[in-house]
Amino acid sequence: MREQLNVVDELRDQAFYQMQKYKHLMARIYNRRVKNKKFKVEDLVIRLYSITHPKDQGKLSPKWEGPYRVKRVTGPGTYELEKLNGDAIPCIWHASKLAKYYV
Repeated sequence: MREQLNVVDELRDQAFYQMQKYKHLMARIYNRRVKNKKFKVEDLVIRLYSITHPKDQGKLSPKWEGPYRVKRVTGPGTYELEKLNGDAIPCIWHASKLAKYYV
């Protein structure tokens, strides 16, 4: 019985390593397809309307609002915005909630 317990521990360790290897492979495949959005200071962007107006959701509500100017890059994928007239917007926005505005 004691030998079987040692075998069970070894099998459990092997299963754990296989699971870690599989997770790493899946993450690598997923990350290969992800396109990160990057904006520079002074770029014009639009932001999701549903984030700032959660009660105004519906089929006919606008999807985007803006344009806004990127005032500062605060971290990887996070941006501080300002209106075109220079007024600051108090929140910090993630790149997934922004889109490039083309003039």
